[in-house]
Amino acid sequence: MDRINEAIYLFQEKYGKTPEEAGFPVIDIYEKQHAFLYADSKEVIKAYKTQQNIIRWVLIWYMWPLGLAMINFADALIRCQDPMHWRCLVTYIFFAFWGILLGVLWLKAESADRHMKLGKNITFLNY
Repeated sequence: MDRINEAIYLFQEKYGKTPEEAGFPVIDIYEKQHAFLYADSKEVIKAYKTQQNIIRWVLIWYMWPLGLAMINFADALIRCQDPMHWRCLVTYIFFAFWGILLGVLWLKAESADRHMKLGKNITFLNY
């Protein structure tokens, strides 16, 4: 059984009708979440994947450098007692860069959200 037929079968088991009957003519597979995606257009699925990938990246790679920067900043303030020490300055620059990166990621997620709102429905079932 290929993956799309498996997705249709799983949907029928869960909801008692085919995805087409429920208004989900497009089916896709999202390997990172181990899920079948059902939507009314490919653009909605692409936007959903973009948002999920941004969330995944932020949780895995964005947060821990912030913790390290805070530890560095606190250590520099405790040891040197000078908020303009070079280690503090490096931390300020890092926070500025990291804030800009977060802004760029937010704009990309907002753009994907606009595409998701064009479609009416998206749902997923884990396999």
